[in-house]
Amino acid sequence: MSAELPDFVALRARFDSEAFSNGTRAELRRLPDMESVALCPALYRLFPGQKPDDRHLRLAFLLPCCKHDAKAKPLGAQFAKAKVSEARVLQVARAQSPLDLIQLRRLLTHIEPAVNWTEFGKTLWFWNPLSKRQLVEEYYLAQFTPAKGDQ
Repeated sequence: MSAELPDFVALRARFDSEAFSNGTRAELRRLPDMESVALCPALYRLFPGQKPDDRHLRLAFLLPCCKHDAKAKPLGAQFAKAKVSEARVLQVARAQSPLDLIQLRRLLTHIEPAVNWTEFGKTLWFWNPLSKRQLVEEYYLAQFTPAKGDQ
């Protein structure tokens, strides 16, 4: 197992490329839960020649839900702007694995955000209570910080 971080932006680009058919992308989009990711052929196409671990499964599970935008606002701020309820954001933060990622995926599917995959990929790679706390902090800071100009 490599100690290096994957290139999350390149991973998203591979997912969007012609190398991935619509059917292969749909396989990942339709996965009901984290357990089914390991049995999905698309996972192994996404990480060729690698033995995927839980970090790879998290990436593959959430990859179809977010486009890439290098200038995207933090995800928590996007939830606030999209008027996602406080209860739903806290539900992600308080849930245990794998329910936390299922709840997060539902929110992502609902608002269809563009994220900076360099940052969001790191968040998923190291997904832990601190990652969840950061999501909640971004959400509240965006809600309670006066806007500078029009967002």
